[in-house]
Amino acid sequence: MNWNTKKTMNTRIPIIASLIMFSAALSALALAQPSADLDMTDSEEAITLDTSELDGYQNAITILEETGGAYALGLSEELLGLGLALQRSGRHTQAVEVFQRGTHITRINQGLYSEQQIPFLKGSINSLAALQDIRAADDQQDYLIRVEERVLQAGPERISAWLSYAHWQRSQFLKDPVDTQFPRLIRMLDAYQSALNELKTFEDERQLVADSLWGLIQTYFLVTSFDDEKDASPFERRSNFDENAPQENFYEFYRDADRGAPQAIELLVNLLSELHGITSFEAFHASIQIADWHLWRGERRTASELYRQIDQVIGELEDETQIQELRERLFNRITLLPDISGIRLLPPAVPADEGNVTLSFDVTDRGSVRKVKRVEVEDGFDGLAGKFIRYLRHAVFRPQVIEGATATREGVEQSYVLQAD
Repeated sequence: MNWNTKKTMNTRIPIIASLIMFSAALSALALAQPSADLDMTDSEEAITLDTSELDGYQNAITILEETGGAYALGLSEELLGLGLALQRSGRHTQAVEVFQRGTHITRINQGLYSEQQIPFLKGSINSLAALQDIRAADDQQDYLIRVEERVLQAGPERISAWLSYAHWQRSQFLKDPVDTQFPRLIRMLDAYQSALNELKTFEDERQLVADSLWGLIQTYFLVTSFDDEKDASPFERRSNFDENAPQENFYEFYRDADRGAPQAIELLVNLLSELHGITSFEAFHASIQIADWHLWRGERRTASELYRQIDQVIGELEDETQIQELRERLFNRITLLPDISGIRLLPPAVPADEGNVTLSFDVTDRGSVRKVKRVEVEDGFDGLAGKFIRYLRHAVFRPQVIEGATATREGVEQSYVLQAD
């Protein structure tokens, strides 16, 4: 399979709902699956850095400098300990300075690309992110992945590094999905494809294969969200940040996605069927992604037929309890597309007594939103509700299936928590 998507990017991309601050629950979803590799602390609890601990690290550093000079070999270990302690206590500005010094000393002693730099770079990224200095954190991430590509041996560790890099790009994209952020999606494609290419020789690492395939499929959904020709796009309007650039290269990403997504979904279905069983929820959830994909891309007849076929297969299972559970989870629940963990293009619905905006709408047999009405809007949220409704009308939901056919779901009523930016 050809996973190559490394192309020059000249593209149009959307201005997403900057007027809506997603709820805390949505923010948690957007940042789902953070890289464990980036957690350089040994405790999630903040600690107080007392004077004796600080003095201990500084005294050790001073002694090493006096006896071995500014680049004494033992300095790296002490600087890493000091940086992590400062980080745990919330002193991120100081921590960054210490991590950067440690990185510099390691480069001098071990070379420009050395494995010993990795913990310093990860620590620096954590603290820079805490300081909201995302540009500097991005620079460190880019350097980190270059180091890891060179020094880590082929296999699970290097594959995990690519996945961590993709997770970082995704989390930053979803926090601020504006025009200039689109290149993050291309970096995600490259990272997942690098992981999958290496996994061809490590087929036993099935969970890493599944994670990489899910990530790749997720990225294809995000890339094709920006298609001007797709009525179901969740974005309201487009802008062209490079009016002189040819648009053909942008649409190559669409073509790659239209070729690659079905292939990736097929591989994922086969893999999850082996891991969990062909009648498992995991296998059916992966299978329904191909129908979701066709609906997402505006191929409604194909999608409807695929939904019908999946429902038919479910109905032929022997266990009636399993039939009911699968239909409930896959077709009866109101499911916003893409139905993939880690991304969500609208805030999640909340119980009615928790939301500040309650709306009713129909979801057609083709997944489109129609007849949106305001049921209840708290004072001061009318304008924000109007903006949200415009985005809701462009959303895509998985249609319900009744008696072997997709059907319109009328009178859906959902509440949301909207917050002004």
